[in-house]
Amino acid sequence: MPPSVAVVVPTFNRATRLPRLVAALAAQQGIADFEVVVVDDGSTDDTWAVLNELAADPSLTLRAERMQENRGNPAAARNVGWRATEAAVIAFTDDDCVPTPRWLASLLDSSERHDIVEGRTVPDPAQREARGPFSRTLDVSRDTGYYPTCNIAYRRAVLAAMDGFDEQFQRMVGEDTDLAWRAIKAGATTAFDDRAVVHHDVTASDFVAAMRDAQRWRDAALVVRRHPEVRASFASRYVWREAHQFALAAVVGIAAIAASPRSRRSWLAGLGLAAPYVRYRTAVAPLPGAGPRRRWLLLPAALAVDSAEVAACLVGSAEHRSLVI
Repeated sequence: MPPSVAVVVPTFNRATRLPRLVAALAAQQGIADFEVVVVDDGSTDDTWAVLNELAADPSLTLRAERMQENRGNPAAARNVGWRATEAAVIAFTDDDCVPTPRWLASLLDSSERHDIVEGRTVPDPAQREARGPFSRTLDVSRDTGYYPTCNIAYRRAVLAAMDGFDEQFQRMVGEDTDLAWRAIKAGATTAFDDRAVVHHDVTASDFVAAMRDAQRWRDAALVVRRHPEVRASFASRYVWREAHQFALAAVVGIAAIAASPRSRRSWLAGLGLAAPYVRYRTAVAPLPGAGPRRRWLLLPAALAVDSAEVAACLVGSAEHRSLVI
């Protein structure tokens, strides 16, 4: 008989983190009948060797699958994973996450009444010291309309009806939101279960990495073009993040000053356009871990990252013919 639930994890070059994840899955409570499918998404490190060692441990039913090359988006790896199992419910998490002991039992319980169940994701409490102005993590305490696959469960019938994740997404964004909204439009029911908790890694603060990471948001416009309903989660209809509207105004203001540096009118207009961004990043929503003095020192770097995200969104808007700022 197939297991009642399977956990699917795509992984890429995370050999050192996999034992921690597998140990957390082996420690799940309140559920005995489940299997784990980990898909090596074309790793170039020791991931495949580590996976085979972990699969040999009899304390957990773990199946290792391997893809020959990485496609830039984990959609294909997730499809390989859920299709490799016959479980009626498929739970997804990621290789930079640590599920808490009753995570899987909670998801399975809610899946008896709903087609899609999202759990609560919080930054790993053990990594608080890593929080910094440009660190990355995920904090999801309610249904935001994005349905990230670091903590979610689908009935297999829903995945089959939708033919899984759309593998046309090229960047690390959008395929999870797209799948959920296709299913919802087809009649799938959703629920948020805050008992199903996953701890998400906190990456170290890195300005260069943040600038590079901003480029992946080009595909945000593709999701919005397919599912305009996602705009309900935006800061406003066309503005995805509140910081973006202020950053765009600040860039225009700085450009006005640069164009006419001797013009008093240009300075007044430029400073007026930049002032809301300064207030936002120093008082309303300062970067994580930045004290009052450091917020001012980080303003140029913060504006650079926010502007890079705006630029990526605008390029994506032109590519996919749907405005997202």
